[in-house]
Amino acid sequence: MSDLSRDDMAEVIEDAFRYPRVVCCAASYDGGVFPPMHDFLYHLQIKNYQKRAFGLVENGSWAPSAGRVMRGMIEAMKDCTIAEPLVTIRSRMKQADEEQLTLLAEHLLG
Repeated sequence: MSDLSRDDMAEVIEDAFRYPRVVCCAASYDGGVFPPMHDFLYHLQIKNYQKRAFGLVENGSWAPSAGRVMRGMIEAMKDCTIAEPLVTIRSRMKQADEEQLTLLAEHLLG
């Protein structure tokens, strides 16, 4: 697990190349995605990251947008898939969110 706000971006990018699956969790920010996540996905794009599976988790209170932005960036990568469901957490975790996270994990692990 990496904290994109605190961890060294070069190390996080290096780690991403070690794994066949990545789960991206980010807050919505000004109608987009939190800037460190945008930076992370941008770095993966320019480094030709490919043939991986992603899970997406977004958080937002009134208009979650992070999932849409992350999806768009990942879809631009070669042979990358996005597991469903996109999990949307509205402000804080609830029981239904935990169930959706379990479903996402099951889809990612096949």
